[in-house]
Amino acid sequence: GPILEEFGSVFSIPEPDLLLDSEKNHKILFDIYTDLGGESKINPLLNTVARFLNMHGQTGLSRDQMEVGVIMHGAGAKNALNEEAYRKKFGRSNPNADLLKALDGVGVDLYICGQSLYSRGFSPDDLAEPVKLSLSAMTALVHFQAGGYQLINFN
Repeated sequence: GPILEEFGSVFSIPEPDLLLDSEKNHKILFDIYTDLGGESKINPLLNTVARFLNMHGQTGLSRDQMEVGVIMHGAGAKNALNEEAYRKKFGRSNPNADLLKALDGVGVDLYICGQSLYSRGFSPDDLAEPVKLSLSAMTALVHFQAGGYQLINFN
């Protein structure tokens, strides 16, 4: 795609009947609390964040017109771990590490639920560098939605 070349493959849709308004800025929050990729593959829900950016980039929206946040919690919390913590827990490197860096590189705000992090026996030292700590997923959901973000939740 035009925003993230290595992630978020999408189809080009000629003349769709419904598009986001190209004259507006859009605020989007992805709520990721499952992990369909398991321990060895990229979480497809996290990859959907890249797909969203690429789809709308194809239609002419600039990256600056899309403010995107992600809150990871529940089973999706493990996606936010750094290499050392992931390898210690699962015996392999984090398949989401490069995707996290790429999303951060285009300005996506990445957060982990502190409650999920601690309940799974991890600490902030175990987080991948671009991921920030929220008191809870509920805190992040309220914060972002109060700021006008539209929630995408299809776990």
